[in-house]
Amino acid sequence: MPIVRPDAGTPDPRTGKARGRLVSLRLLSVSRRFGRQHALDDLSLHVRRGDCYGFLGHNGAGKTTALRILLGLMRPHAGRALVDGFDVRQHPREARARMGGLVEVPGFHPGANGMSNLRALARLGGLDATAARRECERVLELVGLEHAGSKAVRAYSQGMRQRLGLAQALLGQPPYVLLDEPTNGLDPEGISDFRDILKRIRQEHGVTVLLSSHQLSEVSEICNRIGIIRRGRMTTEASVEELVARMGNGPYRLDADHPETAKAALASIGVTTTAGPGDSLIVDLGERSSDDVVAALAAAGSGLRAFGPQRSSLEDVYLTGEPQPVTEGPGDEPPTIGTPGERLACSAPTARLLRYDLRRSRGIRLATLLAAPAALAAAGIHARGSQHAADAAEVDAGALASTTAVTAFEALGRGLQSGLPLLTFIAIGIASQSISGELSQGTLRNVLLRPVTRFQVATGKAISVLAVVATSYILLWVAALAMAAWAFDFKDVVEILPNGAEYVYVEADELWSHVRPLALAPLLPLAAYSGLGFLIGALTRRATGALVLALLCGVFLDVGRTIARTWRIEEFLPSAYLPSPLGDTSHVAFYIDTVTGTANATSLYADTATHYPFVVTVACFALAALALARRSVP
Repeated sequence: MPIVRPDAGTPDPRTGKARGRLVSLRLLSVSRRFGRQHALDDLSLHVRRGDCYGFLGHNGAGKTTALRILLGLMRPHAGRALVDGFDVRQHPREARARMGGLVEVPGFHPGANGMSNLRALARLGGLDATAARRECERVLELVGLEHAGSKAVRAYSQGMRQRLGLAQALLGQPPYVLLDEPTNGLDPEGISDFRDILKRIRQEHGVTVLLSSHQLSEVSEICNRIGIIRRGRMTTEASVEELVARMGNGPYRLDADHPETAKAALASIGVTTTAGPGDSLIVDLGERSSDDVVAALAAAGSGLRAFGPQRSSLEDVYLTGEPQPVTEGPGDEPPTIGTPGERLACSAPTARLLRYDLRRSRGIRLATLLAAPAALAAAGIHARGSQHAADAAEVDAGALASTTAVTAFEALGRGLQSGLPLLTFIAIGIASQSISGELSQGTLRNVLLRPVTRFQVATGKAISVLAVVATSYILLWVAALAMAAWAFDFKDVVEILPNGAEYVYVEADELWSHVRPLALAPLLPLAAYSGLGFLIGALTRRATGALVLALLCGVFLDVGRTIARTWRIEEFLPSAYLPSPLGDTSHVAFYIDTVTGTANATSLYADTATHYPFVVTVACFALAALALARRSVP
């Protein structure tokens, strides 16, 4: 599809370079349905550079839907959204590099302070660490929160949150700022302060503002252009002055000493009247002239006191809801087709998303959770050592004929066997929160408003999830290896006889070759569980619901192995390749059998241990990326 060419001549506020011909913000014949209901019906909208555009409509008229489509948070069923000529769907990064947005209630990470929340978003937008800090200080000062940047967001009032939401919309000095009902929940003083901030950013920083509201008073003082939407259709779009002038001289107002007499006199000449304020009458002249009306009133002895046209106001335009012709102003020629303008989107978006997600994953609680499998591994090794000591005592007492000495090789396997079941549930649980957790907090919207694509967001989050799970596995492996080496020796496997003699089953040199496959075997099954959790999180709106579903899925995969085994399809389940208290057919069990001298030790699913978990991993992450790409973000 061809791209609308930006207009020429105005310098970009960030680069200082001249732009092409400015087309500004446009919705072109956009439609959006929810079931059978049309939220938007062939809606067209044009916000010119430099405008403060008031987008008016009753609750449910379609304002928020229109802004979400412009910001790329929702897909239209028909039509196009253009930002300086860049189609929002075809060039989402370039479109969002030119916009900042605040949609209803802003979402932030409550435990972090305001500065940290903004700095993470500024880095996502392409700024380096120093520039991000300076930009955050600038916008905090601009919205009057310079004193609260170090305070945790959970301690912010509603008004402070709204200001912080405006601050994130202004990061990077975007040419356009889209605000959806920004004063909801604010007291009169907060509304006045917010209005002053908007005036300031317009006058001092040249920001073009699209302000959605159902409050006429909110936009009448600061907006120079108005668009009125009703039931998803644009009924009016023009400058404030043009709208009022377009209404022209409306009905006349009549004040008389005898209003009933005046009403009867006017009815006799075919002029209709309606009751006005007090005893006044509102007169519709129809085909009659004002002179005819005055003559009839005088002849009837109505006691005429005043008679004149009643000027319409902007409120009349809004309340009547009568469609007005939507005309283009100066310089509003239809968009021309050509090449896009200068590209502003930052480089390496996936790497920036990965850094953002990994920074978000830091914390004492998460660190404790990731270390829990390692603690279980140490406990499992200690329990195996205690059991061996008890067995050796029984051999000495003659209760047992012999026992196999525990080596560090076996202890390593026992540690993994103890810690991996918990890590499996940690993996699927953490992965389920990657998307749904941010969606519940409202922070996913802030991420998607940066110059990134949905696929890049999914890729960055997927890599982050795998990195976190891999970190926990490395901790588990290191803990098991260290505990095994400390408690036992990497030595030959021997059988201890009642007379204290030792019979060598397997030499240590033969066992070292099994350690590397042991380390690699759990990685793909853990990735498969992570992919399942990630997919569940991408399909679920609430973080709690996603976590519950993910954990239930883990339980189902574990319990279902017994049934799957009877049907001979157990190898298709990722749980078949990881240890479980309900049964172990994994490579870990095969390794333990091998290093304890078990004859004819076999790995049941060695042929499929790589392929099936890999397919599940790729399929789940791909489906999650597709789900994120197609879902609407509130």
